Amino acid sequence: MRIKIVAGNWKMNKNSDQTEDLINDLIAKIPQTTKAQVIIAPTFINLASAADHLEFTSIKVAAQNMHQNENGAFTGEISADMLKSIGIENVILGHSERRALFNETDEIIAQKVTTALKHDMKIIFCFGEELKDRQNKQHFNIVENQLRDGLFHIENHSWANIVLAYEPVWAIG
Repeated sequence: MRIKIVAGNWKMNKNSDQTEDLINDLIAKIPQTTKAQVIIAPTFINLASAADHLEFTSIKVAAQNMHQNENGAFTGEISADMLKSIGIENVILGHSERRALFNETDEIIAQKVTTALKHDMKIIFCFGEELKDRQNKQHFNIVENQLRDGLFHIENHSWANIVLAYEPVWAIG
């Protein structure tokens, strides 16, 4: 059985000082040995300092996103290699906000999954339906498509690096 995971996505919140303060609070309050894996996903500008600060603790750091390509003319994006170079081994992919606000399709997310796995990253794979999908009785189809199209191309052994995060947008905002 897998260990339970408690992950917090900080989205576009917390400047550098606030991030350091919150990390210090977490270190003080979360025991070194716990029955759950705690993962935080601070903003991109705070990833390196968070990884350094938490290196010898039980708290892990995840990136909120990464680009599907290795490098290139993708202004404002970050690659798996860049994340790995600062000690980040976890990444959130498929988040509802990325799907809705940045038009990330299941195909793009599948490419990101492939790239992350190529770099031996652990993936928090988000999936879930919106209220209109649920009301129209399409929620099972939406979730099935997201899982199939985003993940079912991977090798069996790669599932050990995937955490499924059900994100019913209608219930959590």
